[in-house]
Amino acid sequence: MFVKRRVLRLAALAAVGGLGLAGCASDDGEQPDAAPTDDNATATSPPATEVDLEQFAAALVTDTQLVGVSEDPPIEGFVDDPVTMYLTLSEFEPTGRCASLLEELNSFSAPAVGGISAKFIREVPDRSEGAAADTTRGAAVETMIFETTELTEPMAIYREIPNACETLTSSEVEGAEATFTKIPGLDALHLEISDGQDVESLAVGGSSVNGRFHMYMTAEQVTLEQAQDMFGAQAEKLQETFRDRVDSAATPSATAETTAE
Repeated sequence: MFVKRRVLRLAALAAVGGLGLAGCASDDGEQPDAAPTDDNATATSPPATEVDLEQFAAALVTDTQLVGVSEDPPIEGFVDDPVTMYLTLSEFEPTGRCASLLEELNSFSAPAVGGISAKFIREVPDRSEGAAADTTRGAAVETMIFETTELTEPMAIYREIPNACETLTSSEVEGAEATFTKIPGLDALHLEISDGQDVESLAVGGSSVNGRFHMYMTAEQVTLEQAQDMFGAQAEKLQETFRDRVDSAATPSATAETTAE
């Protein structure tokens, strides 16, 4: 029995204003005409409001070597919507500190001034049963860049979850395990789910700049090293884009930890 599809399809995806997966936008946003590039990312045109969505697009990593090829529409914008995060595991029953942290994560909601979401598809080897040795399939990468109305550090929880959860064993699927590993130097985790034969992986987490500007990211079927490169590049670009955009009295950046683990 394969556990991977039942587990990972619910594993971790951001939601904007209850509209579904990361990348959904409010009805106020419009779609861009062309795909973004690293040098000139294009966000949706803002509605009748003072929020400048282009500033969020400028912080988005679109390097195809890192995140893959952008979907259509590549970027969608949202204004004045709450941002939520969740990490849900089916077939597993976390307990203790692990369960409480996941509950805290799943109940998180913060009002946002505005932001953008983007979807990308990476090619990865298809190791599913019956697939030819040289075939590939698409793996999703989703990124949100947003500004909250109040100072907050929502990504810090991803530092704690790996230590609290470590490896979970399924009570419903024989041989199924979910292993949490912290992505070194980042507020993100790498999750591997195995049924004893096949393994699916997911990286999730983000970073914040001065408690005001944030990035949230999920990536399917990436190794720990790939996740570190991908999330690290996005955290660095967020820092470069917004480190001078807020008052110096704001809270310190949570982009990366000062000590390596």
